[in-house]
Amino acid sequence: MRNFSKAKAVISSFALLSIAAYAAGSENYPRYTVEGSQSVTIPAGVDPFELNTDLEALTGYKTIKLMTIMPSAEMLAENDLALSAFKEKIGAEPNYSTIVPFSQSPGAVDLGMNNVPVLNQGQYGTCVTFAATAALDARLSVGDYIDQQCSLALNKNLGDDFWNGAYTAVQILQPLKTYGIIPKSKCFGSTYPTPSQKVSPTQYQSTSDKSQAANINWTYVGKRDINAVKTALKNGHRVAIGSLLSTADSTGVNGFSFKINGKKTNGGLWACDQPGSRNYCGRSNAGHEIVIIGFDDNQKLFKIRNSWGAGVGDSGDYYMSYNFFNVMEMDHTEVK
Repeated sequence: MRNFSKAKAVISSFALLSIAAYAAGSENYPRYTVEGSQSVTIPAGVDPFELNTDLEALTGYKTIKLMTIMPSAEMLAENDLALSAFKEKIGAEPNYSTIVPFSQSPGAVDLGMNNVPVLNQGQYGTCVTFAATAALDARLSVGDYIDQQCSLALNKNLGDDFWNGAYTAVQILQPLKTYGIIPKSKCFGSTYPTPSQKVSPTQYQSTSDKSQAANINWTYVGKRDINAVKTALKNGHRVAIGSLLSTADSTGVNGFSFKINGKKTNGGLWACDQPGSRNYCGRSNAGHEIVIIGFDDNQKLFKIRNSWGAGVGDSGDYYMSYNFFNVMEMDHTEVK
């Protein structure tokens, strides 16, 4: 999410105009500011294709970055109201010590990721770039095609340094629609992560694939709307969402562990609480962008594709309870 170090409390009028334009006609815009990123350490599994595998194998932990969020008064009030409703009407989450695979749960929707592998943003605040490009790759049926490094390098040249975050997936999608797509590992000699690289629009467009421009479309919704997310998924569209996460301890970030198909996960469940735990729903100054790829009304869960590599969660996939969504979701972008 976008770093606004010079405007910590208020989104500038320029940013508001930009977001409004990105929102493709929507009057919604983010009700928070992003003030850089913060490092968080979580337990890590070992995947030979992940960044920093040697360090993770040695220590059993990995460092990731979340966005530092300054919610508006409106967003705080909405958060408090949703948390109060959860405590008064529900009181506690269902026991998710075991999750039924969506493929075995009647009526569940699971779009999967259309041969897009689990990505790894490493120790950079690039979650919005990774969520947006993964969702778009899946939508376009092109596999692991979009080069995140070149997207970041183009945006940096355009004046948007997204290495410490962006506001919404729309800020990543719009330049791809305008300037085209650079295929993976074709970024003029640089590979991810190279934060210093800048690529001009002229250089970028000299080799970019512009054939998909008409197929890059989205709808941005700057509020919590669980029904809109479900409708998008029913229509075959994945949804990039911004969510608050509790940084009280590693469980609040990496989520609760559970069993699925007889296998115990390394975290992977974002829920307000589980039997005997603290409540991880509520006010937070940390945010993360992920892709919702399915929902199950029987279990009251969303299925998520994360960008922390395959050594966490359900081999890189996560789950989010409806209660957690209703309290912690910030906004979403339907990629269609």
